[in-house]
Amino acid sequence: MLFNYWKITVRVLFRNKVYSLTNIVGLSVGLATCGLIALYIFNEWRVDRFHEKGHRIYRVVTNTVTKGETERAANTVGRPLTQAIRQEVPEVEAVVPIHWANFPIKHNNRYFYDQELYVGEDFLTTFTFPLLEGDPKTALREPYTLVLTESTARKYFGDGPALGKTLMLSDTLPFKVTGVLAEPQPSHLSFQLLLSMPTFYAVGNTSEGQWFTWDEFCYVLLPEKANRAVAEQKISALPMKYNAEEYRNNGIYITQSLEAMSSIYLNSTGIPDPGGANRATGSAKQLQWLGAIGLFLLLLAIINFVNLTTAHQGERAKEVGVRKAIGAGYMALVLQFLGESILLAFLAGMLAVVLLLGTLPFLNEFTGKTIPLSMLTQPGTVLMGVGFLLLTGLLAGWYPALLLARFRPVDTMKGQVVTTKGAGLRRGLVVFQFGISLVLIISTLVVVRQLRFMQSQSLGFNKERVLTVELRKLPRLDFIQNYESLKQQVAALPTIKSVSGVSALPGRDGWNGQIVYPEGRPSDQPLSMEVIPVDHDYVKTLGLTIRSGRDYSKRFSTDAGHGVLLNEAACKAIGWKPDEAIGKRIQSAGLDDGRVVGVIADFHQHGLQQKIKPVLTFITPAYTYRYLSLRLGAGDVRTTVAEVERFWQKRFPGYDFDYYFLDEDFNRQYKTEQQLSALFGVFAGLAIFIACLGLFALTKFTAEKRTKEIGVRKVLGASVGSIVALLSKDFLKLVIISILIASPVAWYAMSSWLQDFAYKIDLGWSVFAIAGIGAVVVAFITVSFQSIKAALMNPVNSLKNE
Repeated sequence: MLFNYWKITVRVLFRNKVYSLTNIVGLSVGLATCGLIALYIFNEWRVDRFHEKGHRIYRVVTNTVTKGETERAANTVGRPLTQAIRQEVPEVEAVVPIHWANFPIKHNNRYFYDQELYVGEDFLTTFTFPLLEGDPKTALREPYTLVLTESTARKYFGDGPALGKTLMLSDTLPFKVTGVLAEPQPSHLSFQLLLSMPTFYAVGNTSEGQWFTWDEFCYVLLPEKANRAVAEQKISALPMKYNAEEYRNNGIYITQSLEAMSSIYLNSTGIPDPGGANRATGSAKQLQWLGAIGLFLLLLAIINFVNLTTAHQGERAKEVGVRKAIGAGYMALVLQFLGESILLAFLAGMLAVVLLLGTLPFLNEFTGKTIPLSMLTQPGTVLMGVGFLLLTGLLAGWYPALLLARFRPVDTMKGQVVTTKGAGLRRGLVVFQFGISLVLIISTLVVVRQLRFMQSQSLGFNKERVLTVELRKLPRLDFIQNYESLKQQVAALPTIKSVSGVSALPGRDGWNGQIVYPEGRPSDQPLSMEVIPVDHDYVKTLGLTIRSGRDYSKRFSTDAGHGVLLNEAACKAIGWKPDEAIGKRIQSAGLDDGRVVGVIADFHQHGLQQKIKPVLTFITPAYTYRYLSLRLGAGDVRTTVAEVERFWQKRFPGYDFDYYFLDEDFNRQYKTEQQLSALFGVFAGLAIFIACLGLFALTKFTAEKRTKEIGVRKVLGASVGSIVALLSKDFLKLVIISILIASPVAWYAMSSWLQDFAYKIDLGWSVFAIAGIGAVVVAFITVSFQSIKAALMNPVNSLKNE
């Protein structure tokens, strides 16, 4: 019997090629898209999920309250916190402090900069980063010891053992290799070398007892069945217990909270993690959007199946009648039609796997992730895929199977089956399909317009033709001692207009959250600003505009270390008018006696997602600079870069020339929006494709059912245009209804999305008009193809059997 059902199913598929192909292609596209999205979501979800003790690991988060506003940060307030937790919080099993590190590694007369972290000795026993060589309990206990990842060890020592060997850091510091790690699984803790925490103090950092340092990250491991709330309460009280006076003098109140390890990667957007500029962050909200879109696309494909199956029910009516007449039971018929549906789902699944394998490399390149192909062959993935296909087949075929199995044999044998049964459902599903497609199209248009708006706005500085050289990959002592000479040599190159050293250029973070004390303001009411250490040529190199006062000048010796430039937002926050600010005193960390010499017109230090915030700049020694910014003159950019690189390699042999262009780096802040616009565009295209597949097949079915009617109308003088309009108007009405339903849904969704931007477009009617007209045009073209074909048929062929 099963073999008989199989033969019938195959015959039905081949007899109705358009119907079968439409169903298989539509389902395969929906399945492939849903599969890609599922792989991406799972790849993001699994970050940090591999730690055996992960359910007990928490990060200490600092909450800084200033003037009633709370700011969260992943770094802790002071280095003594680690020891205080160990001594006063018995609910904590282990404490792991982490610092950034930035040593150049000299190897074969070249200098390498790997991602480095200082970590406490309990790091390897708390987190699950297994060692291939070494003892995890002692590997990070002594100063001048380090642990390498397997690939990093191979880079320096080849395929031989690395344990016990020496690496030279900063030319003069020999480090002993005490462990080699297996390649780390995806984690928000990004590193290639781990340095022992005793090294941090051995190389000359401030003593471990200094509070108000803000340069440490802290993770705690709680025992099984520990009371998290009690531990959190005790840890939260420690900063104010030991350093309340200093915090209050700076106008802040400190509390701390515990953040679960599993929540860090996806739910800590905007909080810097260990790893600096290379840190990896995800977004749970983005994954929810993607998951919903993937399911909707699959649902559209399933709707196609239901639509087409119910539309073709009349063709199977006599078959059902004959089977019932010879004794076929209701459930037997249901199982047969469900079997056909499941077979279609598995055929579509096989095609979907081919599509998925072909598009996965593009997804990896587009997202910058590495989703391994091995994820597809894991037993769990295969079982989930089979189960998903089975569920898809059941969902897609359940309603049509019940509908077909209910036909009465007497009616079907007499030809009395109403072939339009389920027409209302089909119309509702078409509206739903195009409604989803329109929401995606409108969303795409809004995201693209917002992205263009942000990229086209005046930023208050000139980002074009600014070459920026990273200074962290240089011998620091040489650079600091010879900064002025180096700057003059670079500025003397014929294609360079100006040069400036700076700690943070637009698009990068300065000293955020610095407490400043303006003249005339009570000492217990300081302000928080972003402070940017610069040199004399900062304004000229970036093309900033002086609103009042003057720029820095070497003619005024007091400018170095005392001269301050504020932006207009800083003046507004203080309560000064730009002209009144000149000559006012202001203090901050590293600026004991600052005086305002000028006010800069507001500029965007960060992307347009954020409002322009108060910014203070002052001239500092070269050791604070992270970048050397070069304003290029006229001429070929590639030639200029090559000239600067030749100078760099001659001046710093063995060190990499690491650079970027300011305009490209600033636009990097819009990467999320760029990806979102591209994804929405692709998904909207797929949604329209799937919807039009179904519309095409339904139009073909309708034209076939009305063949004789069309023939009669043509004999009576109907034109081709009137017949096309006759066949098209019902479907176009459904598309218009979907526009009316989808527009308010899309407006609400996009209005909510735009709330995340400080500077944004207005949601005008044109976006909805363009999307609606586009949908009508696409639907009309899809319907017209079959309508024109039917209208051009010779009426003799359709009426000769009457």
